[in-house]
Amino acid sequence: MSADFQRAKDIFLAAVEQTDPLEREACLRQACGDDAALRRRVQALLRRHDQTNSLLEQPPFDAAAMLAPESPKTDAPGPRQEAACTRLGPYKLLQMIGEGGMGTVWMAEQQEPVRRLVALKVIRVGLDSGHAVARFEAERQALALMDHPNIAKILDGGTTADGRPYFVMELVKGTPITKYCDEHRL
Repeated sequence: MSADFQRAKDIFLAAVEQTDPLEREACLRQACGDDAALRRRVQALLRRHDQTNSLLEQPPFDAAAMLAPESPKTDAPGPRQEAACTRLGPYKLLQMIGEGGMGTVWMAEQQEPVRRLVALKVIRVGLDSGHAVARFEAERQALALMDHPNIAKILDGGTTADGRPYFVMELVKGTPITKYCDEHRL
């Protein structure tokens, strides 16, 4: 995790504990100092956090992009394309194939001990509270116990360098369930 990312995360976590707006403002002023870009990133996270009280009500968002240092607008790849260059242990993330409230699913290439394509689900940046991690771990455990030809098998699991859990499943190509349900009016 970069020092800038960690600093923004630490400031966000300290500021989110301040329920009084004046205390939160003082916390931001002291922690961010004259760094306007850092302050904007942290404020964006705080606004997003304050929009809803329930994790289940929150639509997906890219906290990593909010915390990333600002750069001039160019035709260069955006945060999601850049994330495709990331490695998690023996897995190289190739392409995002789905996302939900808890995590993001990537098509990844396992490079050792065998080479194969897999699906890798990682918990979202910013959802590292005990409750969110426990729910993610419960999902991973439930899937690991299932043995059915129509359910992807869990192959591996681990933790990212910044402490977020992930799990690896067999990659099943097909129609997304939401598209299938729409097409069949289910």
